[in-house]
Amino acid sequence: MKSIELLAPAKNLKCGMAAIDSGADAVYIGGPSFGARINVPNTIDDIACLTDYAHQFGARIHVALNTILNDSELEEARDLSFKLYDIGVDALIIQDLGLINGPLPPIELHASTQQDNSSPEKIKFLEEIGFSQAVLARELSLNDIREIKKQAGSIKLEAFVHGALCVGMSGRCYLSAAITGRSANRGECAQLCRVAQNLFDKDGRPLATNKFLLSLKDLNQTRNLKELIDAGISSFKIEGRLKDEGYVRNVTAWYRRHLDAVIDADPELCRSSFGTVKTTFTPDVAKSFNRGFTEYNTHEVKDNYANFNAPGFVGEKIGKLRGVKGHVLEFDLFRNIELHNGDSLNYYRSDAELTGFRISKVVDGTKAEIFQDLPFIRPGTVFYRSKDADFEKTLTDSSSIRTMELHLSYSESDTGVTLSGYDEMTAGQPVSVTLPLPEYNPANDREKLKENITGKIGRLGNTCYRLAELDLNLSRYYFVPQSILNELRRTFTTALEKRKKELMIKVTDHSGMLKNSTPLTQEEKRLGFKANIFNSLAEEFYIKHGAECTIPAYERDKGNEPREVLVSKHCLHYCFGLCPLRHHAARQPLYLQIGRTFFEVRNNCARCRMSLIGPIPRPACIK
Repeated sequence: MKSIELLAPAKNLKCGMAAIDSGADAVYIGGPSFGARINVPNTIDDIACLTDYAHQFGARIHVALNTILNDSELEEARDLSFKLYDIGVDALIIQDLGLINGPLPPIELHASTQQDNSSPEKIKFLEEIGFSQAVLARELSLNDIREIKKQAGSIKLEAFVHGALCVGMSGRCYLSAAITGRSANRGECAQLCRVAQNLFDKDGRPLATNKFLLSLKDLNQTRNLKELIDAGISSFKIEGRLKDEGYVRNVTAWYRRHLDAVIDADPELCRSSFGTVKTTFTPDVAKSFNRGFTEYNTHEVKDNYANFNAPGFVGEKIGKLRGVKGHVLEFDLFRNIELHNGDSLNYYRSDAELTGFRISKVVDGTKAEIFQDLPFIRPGTVFYRSKDADFEKTLTDSSSIRTMELHLSYSESDTGVTLSGYDEMTAGQPVSVTLPLPEYNPANDREKLKENITGKIGRLGNTCYRLAELDLNLSRYYFVPQSILNELRRTFTTALEKRKKELMIKVTDHSGMLKNSTPLTQEEKRLGFKANIFNSLAEEFYIKHGAECTIPAYERDKGNEPREVLVSKHCLHYCFGLCPLRHHAARQPLYLQIGRTFFEVRNNCARCRMSLIGPIPRPACIK
């Protein structure tokens, strides 16, 4: 059977536990340092706690160690990798190849999407040098993935299915570093793709002013899960290590339901973890933060993948404004829409600027009172809800619960009382514990004895377990004190947890990694500064594997000439009707302005990609 993994994000311990409770088969989280989200570090103790919690359900913990490292950081990162292994972490997500050019613990290594894992040759190379899983580039289509799978060996393929999209190819975007010095490859991205920009044609005429030209919509692959599985994906990744607990709980539960529907319909598929998830809310990704949804390049349909008018959460459409009277707005609401006190509403002003306010009080089903002065809003204006207050109230600590069924057998003998059994994870390796009795005397009331045993053994409290069945094998009906029954139950669950920890231990042999000299792909050999060589061991690695040049990373040396700081499937030439192929327009450069910095916009039609070259001086054609 093919094991399918739902991989959820966690910015901290609480978010990680919410992801597990909501059905995640695995969670990825940043460690104390060296993660690509520098502002969300986590302690070793918290990761250890999350790992223990996840392993109850056979779920896995992946730790992101995916920045490029300087020479002084390499040993610290290596030391951290051993500490993470010691607490039971299941995999490390790595970008810097200098890190694998040295000793590492026998733990799974996953190639971060920051390595730009976008070709069959690259994936094959990663597998041969020791990676067991690769996080594919977001830009890949189903056809691209099929071709990768066709040529791949046993390496597992992981794909993003939901959340924020980087406009630039991950690990090859230097826009933030070029303007601010803050490197995405060092976990410090300034997200300049989410700020307003200006665009000019070759003659300096403005095509767009103060628009969010590079701010892509969010990925949503709900409709494509079956196709992705068929193409070769086995790990489905939700983006969001900066998102809050409510987001993680809702989006994870949404994809759990949709993936389960696919898995249940195919006898050759199975979940990679265990347990039953129950939610007190109905998951709905439209109600959590999003920038609008896109399938991006999945089916190779060219589109404007961005929302030029807003870089944040506009919200779900709720209806149109009927009119305003004082502080009360009346709406013609769409079907099944209900307003709530505390909802946040948005609308576009006549100048296309997004603005909004919070509902103070719902007067009736269609009227909302706002405790602030309102500008003139034209009747018929479409309104959006970016915060559904009632829905958010449902996303509590107890709104998703995950349990494991226990199948137990209780028996007695001259050596004491024995509790044996298993849960879903240990069905093939049951656990058994025996405790002696202080006295071996028969009970006066056999029915009460059975009731007492069932009651005490079934009192599972705050554990993840739910008693599915308890067989009582009694022949002598020994009286058993309540304290012994309670201790028997606790001893059994402790032994069960120990067994499951043992089952989670997997040793990955990296002994041949340092000796491996598999040649780089032809593209990797000529990457230049895009190889992101930031330390001496990375340089040594590239030389050993046949690099034709080992230019230092952009973060170490920007050079004196404009460089290609971003490559994207999102194309501004296409968005403005200037595509040489689709619009038969004359080939021409465009100029993008971010703050005071300018870049030349070029298009590579052969690969259907856009590039930003710069920074460049202010073009003479722009007055």
